[in-house]
Amino acid sequence: MHADARYGAEVLRRFRELPGAGEVTGDEGVITARADAADDGARVVLSLRTARGVVVEARFRAYGCPYFIAAASWLTERLRGASRNELAEWDWREAADALEIPPSRFGRLITLQDAARAAAAAWPGEIAAAV
Repeated sequence: MHADARYGAEVLRRFRELPGAGEVTGDEGVITARADAADDGARVVLSLRTARGVVVEARFRAYGCPYFIAAASWLTERLRGASRNELAEWDWREAADALEIPPSRFGRLITLQDAARAAAAAWPGEIAAAV
């Protein structure tokens, strides 16, 4: 993607470079959570590795507009070090603010929040937190 006046520099960089794209491999402490927008315009799969009660690795696979892809990329960095409660309480507005996403694109960002909350619900449990 070449320079495009519709998108800020950070959105373009993330869309071009895709930091955080991919999947976490292995079984121990790995959570996979998926969320889809009701209109099929966005889809995300978060893949997280937890250890000692926090996210230690985060990856994503996503389908959507450049804003959505950039926000998914940003989220993988934001979630590193997050606890289960932080995952459950994470709000999509944080990504919108960080990436200066315009209000017209807010609707699909809730899909990221849904995926984060699904990951919190799938957290390995007290055993992972006690290690």
